[in-house]
This record gives sequence, C-alpha cells and structure tokens, in this order.
Amino acid sequence: MGFVKFTKGTSLSDKDRKALLKLLGAEKKKLQSALKDVDASLSVLGGSKKAKKKK
Repeated sequence: MGFVKFTKGTSLSDKDRKALLKLLGAEKKKLQSALKDVDASLSVLGGSKKAKKKK
C-alpha cells in the first residue's frame, strides 16, 4: 500500500476521497480478520488480550 503525504491546505477530489475510503475500508477488514486470527491463537495458547494489560 502506498502512502499519501498530506500538507496543510491539501484537499482531495471526490473521486480520490471515495477511492481512498474504499482502500482504507478494505485494509480495515483485512486487519480485523488478522486480529481475529491472532485472538483465536492466543485463546488456544491460554492467553487473552484482556489478560495482558499495560503497566
């Protein structure tokens, strides 16, 4: 995935905005899916997200 650098005063066209939102939505779905896999692996190993709190 490429990165877009935004500077103050930068605006996106409607077409670009919609394309970016679509891309980000797809990335979010992939990350959520990966997170579910990680959570499943942790639960199998006897750990959980809630058990690992930051100090």
